[in-house]
Amino acid sequence: MTFVCAVAPGCGGDDDGSDGNTSTDTDTGTGTGTGTGTGTGTGTGTGTGTGTGTGTGVTCDVCGDYGAAVPAVTSQIVDEAAADPMFEADFAPLVTAGPTAVQNFKDSLTAFISDAYGCSTGTYMGPSMEEAHMGMNITQDEYNAFVGLIAGVLMDNGVSEEYVTECFAPALTDPAFSSTIVGQ
Repeated sequence: MTFVCAVAPGCGGDDDGSDGNTSTDTDTGTGTGTGTGTGTGTGTGTGTGTGTGTGTGVTCDVCGDYGAAVPAVTSQIVDEAAADPMFEADFAPLVTAGPTAVQNFKDSLTAFISDAYGCSTGTYMGPSMEEAHMGMNITQDEYNAFVGLIAGVLMDNGVSEEYVTECFAPALTDPAFSSTIVGQ
């Protein structure tokens, strides 16, 4: 239910003293090529080949493209997770605490996400992911399902599957991050 702090160690700030507001541009693509060659000789041969390829990809600028939507999307993620039978028990104490507690949690998660993707600096003041998930014993399957819920909410709000896969998912599926939640 949380996002990786991609700009660690300060979780939103850079160690160089800058304000930490960064974007990550990642271009990905695939290409194919073909080549042919012929050779002659006894025991040795020569040949030439050429290949060409083209690729398309997505440029990731999470903050520029979607930073303003983080509060609304975060609210929807929390609401859907709290109503999902797989996560209901984890969210029950929060829901039982009442609307103010739920809103405070949404605000805290919004700050974490904004810091993690470099859209803000130092706004998240909550516990570490280990502390936040201590005693919950979240399994890898549960974690993967939560990442799937996040992806679904993003796509429901107009984010393309390619953008989710290339820009949002890598931080969430990074084993170094998921290990701060799974099994705590």
